[in-house]
Amino acid sequence: MKKTLFALMLLSSTVIFAQIGQNNNNRNQPANHAPAPVQQSFQRENPDAKDARWSQSNREWRANYRDNNRRNVDVYYDRDGVRKDIHRALDRMDVPRNINNRVNSRYGGNYRVARIERMNEETLFQIKIQNGRRSRTIYMNERGENRQYNDRH
Repeated sequence: MKKTLFALMLLSSTVIFAQIGQNNNNRNQPANHAPAPVQQSFQRENPDAKDARWSQSNREWRANYRDNNRRNVDVYYDRDGVRKDIHRALDRMDVPRNINNRVNSRYGGNYRVARIERMNEETLFQIKIQNGRRSRTIYMNERGENRQYNDRH
């Protein structure tokens, strides 16, 4: 009787812990396995992307890959697969002239630029300026006007 009771308790605790583990796995999915809706949206919108690396933060999923021009691209999705924005590194020759002129005149020429394409909002450019040991990030629109952007990624 004691053995049966012990076996029953052991089986019950195993089932309970397995259920808890399954719930936690669904909530905290491994960073290299985005949910199916996210992966499907990404594949549909980026059919040429290869070797995307996935990570999750702030309730968003990020796919990072290199485009055909070998530039770094980060695409952000919510957990339902809705794209939030794309951050695409630009070569200096691809930076709009207004931005290039403004940044060079105000901060000098040591900077990197990423184009931020957002759903239903104006395209922004993230400018990371390096000045010695100090760095600064600013955002501009295509006309070279400073803009506020809450980069929550």
